[in-house]
Amino acid sequence: MEKNLTKLLHKLVSINSIYPFENNLALFIEKLFINKGFVVKKQYVEKNRFNLLIEKGHGKKSIMFYSHLDTINITPGWKTNPFCLVIKKGKAYGLGSYDMKSGMATNILTFLNYTPKNFKIKLAFCVDEENILKGGHTLIKSNFMKDVACVISPEPAFFYGQTGIVIGRIGRAVYEVNILGKNRHFAMYKNEFDLNLFVAEFIQTIKKINKISTHDKKQFLFVRNITSESLGMSIPHRTRLEIDSSITPPNTSQDILKILLKNPKKINLKYNNNFIIKINFIKRQTPFLEGYEINKEDYYLKILSKSVYKVLRQKAHPYFRSSVADENIFGSHGITTLGIGTIGDNAHSPDEWVLLSSMEKLYNIFINFLDRVDKKL
Repeated sequence: MEKNLTKLLHKLVSINSIYPFENNLALFIEKLFINKGFVVKKQYVEKNRFNLLIEKGHGKKSIMFYSHLDTINITPGWKTNPFCLVIKKGKAYGLGSYDMKSGMATNILTFLNYTPKNFKIKLAFCVDEENILKGGHTLIKSNFMKDVACVISPEPAFFYGQTGIVIGRIGRAVYEVNILGKNRHFAMYKNEFDLNLFVAEFIQTIKKINKISTHDKKQFLFVRNITSESLGMSIPHRTRLEIDSSITPPNTSQDILKILLKNPKKINLKYNNNFIIKINFIKRQTPFLEGYEINKEDYYLKILSKSVYKVLRQKAHPYFRSSVADENIFGSHGITTLGIGTIGDNAHSPDEWVLLSSMEKLYNIFINFLDRVDKKL
């Protein structure tokens, strides 16, 4: 099986799918499945960009294997051709090999080689995950998701190797803060009119919200951008900030917004309410992502944990991950969403690689998982 997985990975890596140009990879996958006799649905996200949706089997419930089509752009420092898979000592180097074309290859062969008796298997290939997740947001709104009981995502296994199962992720939102004062002459300076003195105090309150005691659950905010305006020899009258925030469940992006709105109002009292504060979400084409966390007693998590032990002879480690992805979209909509991937390194970096033997192990975990689910239903 490692040979078949490697052959498919060679092809996937050779096709440039740097967002927003996933089209050629999508067309290759579409043709692959059509040649196998499957019906492939194109789900258009925007002109010339589409998700691919495929299913097999019968039943009231389905298990969906997810992967994203896109990679990030080539970063400086590659020692090999990023679009030509180079194998050295069991490691396969190539753009997207780890994030997440090795997982994609595993999903494809798992789907082709397993025929369920009591449920449906679905495959979803989404665009734009490395950007603002247009594909995932389009997918969640479709009828394709209505019977999905569990999503399996082979995103890179950053922690705990292949025994790690991601059962939750932080959310993320970016807030725009506009603070307005009155335009005052330099000669009229007083502390109570100093807009940026007020802003400095407001920024200090952010530290009280930050909780980063572990690498798993990190609640943090930071100022990613700040600009201030003044006219001639005047005290600044306008300051704009962008605040980037992780969001740990059960908090939501609205909860963080309420905290951000509350703090400057208190500070403003010290400045005789001289400032007008407006805080809202930065506008973008897709919603920001909410966090999610699956209960450790979840039915599908228990089955996947057993499959991990069966294949690896090691205990599974369910863990929470401090990053965002399409999985946030599925998990925050109440669908059991589990992440388990291949082993590699240098995701989003030069000389990205995946351990080829980990692909076969992941494939065996998936087959064992599906077999266990089929026997339970």
